[in-house]
Amino acid sequence: MGKIKDSFKKNSLKATFSKYMIVCILVALLISIFLSNMCLSVQEQIKDKYLSQYSYEVKIENSQNFSVRYYTEDITKVMNDSERGVYEVLGILSVVIYPVCFIFCIIVTSILFYKRQLDKPLTILSDAADNIARNNLDFKITYDKDNELGKLCASFEKMRIALQDNNLEMWRQIEERKRLNAAFSHDLRTPLTVLKGQSEMLSQYAPKMSEDKIISTAEMMKRHITRLEKYVTTMNDLQRLEDVEIKKEAVAVDEIEKQMWMTGMAICTEKEFSLIRNISDIPEVMLDISIVMQVYENLLSNAIRYAKTKIQVVIEKKEDFILLTVSDDGVGFTAKDLSDALKPFYKAKNETGNEHFGMGLNICKMLCEKHGGSLQISNESGANVVAAFKE
Repeated sequence: MGKIKDSFKKNSLKATFSKYMIVCILVALLISIFLSNMCLSVQEQIKDKYLSQYSYEVKIENSQNFSVRYYTEDITKVMNDSERGVYEVLGILSVVIYPVCFIFCIIVTSILFYKRQLDKPLTILSDAADNIARNNLDFKITYDKDNELGKLCASFEKMRIALQDNNLEMWRQIEERKRLNAAFSHDLRTPLTVLKGQSEMLSQYAPKMSEDKIISTAEMMKRHITRLEKYVTTMNDLQRLEDVEIKKEAVAVDEIEKQMWMTGMAICTEKEFSLIRNISDIPEVMLDISIVMQVYENLLSNAIRYAKTKIQVVIEKKEDFILLTVSDDGVGFTAKDLSDALKPFYKAKNETGNEHFGMGLNICKMLCEKHGGSLQISNESGANVVAAFKE
């Protein structure tokens, strides 16, 4: 019973079609009755022309005002050929007019129903399918009726938005990959140039070079080869990060706090470490704890490098996100750092060592986005980094 009621909701196509059919039947019935009566009326008019000549009356006994008129023979036999043909045709039409009117009204009603209820949404959906097939997603599907086709158009619009978002994300990833490859290629030039120069020098002047010079040259080449190996390892790690699947599980907040506290105390041996937990009303959260801890360890390592005396970590929950804030009392980010620090292979001006490739914050950003969140950097009495993870 519930399904039947649902199929005949006020704005459904079934309910609308039923209304059209009810009106169609009533109109067809009224027209049929009207035309049939007209045919019978014309028949009577033709018949009345012959009544006076070919009929007689018989009066009923004991009745002064009542009489019955009898025809002497079949009235159609005394009609001329043209009138007889019209009379017979009108008799047939008075009966045939009913199915003819019903068929005509059903056809007209079907055409009206298609034009008013189906034509526009079907055209919209057909155009949308053509645009999607051509990979043109820069359009909008709008249909304001709240029926089945209206809901179908709304579903198509959701699909279009999802496809557009996926395409934009794909292009973003492609551009990110291009920038990553460009940065990787740029940073490879220095060690490759050094290796090329040193190898050419060895090939030309090795017999004339002292043993100490040859050894120092070989050590320099070894350092740059090691650097190249680290670059290749970093790129492989990034490739694996893109394939990471987030597996959320219920994790006790106490357990998260415990792991972060133990990690912080183990790493921050020379700096003051503090952890503040602002989650007290819920016992557990839905997270991929391995991803969260990987981001946390990277942020903590960065903070240790720049902090003067202390590092603070805050765990809190806002709406559907778990926020992890890592701050230090160092010099903070420069204006250029705030603009470019999340990009791959970015290094601050004061970072001259070759052991860091400037990928830490970029990796954290990728992992946060994989977890449905984001990574934000700012300055608040030092560097402040907020990692957001969606539950």
